[in-house]
Amino acid sequence: MKFKILCAIALISTTAFAADPAIPEQMMRGRSSQYQDGFRDGFREAVRMMNGGGGGNNQWSRDIRIVRAKYGSNYGSCDFTQRLGRLADGKSSYSFKAGNQWCGDPSNGHKKAATIEYYCGNSLKRAYVRENQVEYLRCR
Repeated sequence: MKFKILCAIALISTTAFAADPAIPEQMMRGRSSQYQDGFRDGFREAVRMMNGGGGGNNQWSRDIRIVRAKYGSNYGSCDFTQRLGRLADGKSSYSFKAGNQWCGDPSNGHKKAATIEYYCGNSLKRAYVRENQVEYLRCR
């Protein structure tokens, strides 16, 4: 992810800072959807940082930034990182309930749990939430 952000920063630094610059689609041609999603996330984050949204103002010290979110069991799992990130990123806390609503039932008939990694400032936190349980993701 850091590499993608650095590449996006280098690409953006040669263009004017617009409120919502166009993502260079030619950089993603022929790439997997996972690569494209990561590139878009890195590009947007780089633009946000270069427009003053993460530099010296220490904004991230109290904001959630989802790094990874998986739900399932040893018999099957799914990744819902982007979906959770859209809901929780930038907030100081987020009430999360683990369940099939995130990405269906990846492991029918087995007990499941969500594993979430997120940053609060420079501190990496982890949450393990069993199916149908609620956990508060917090940055203080």
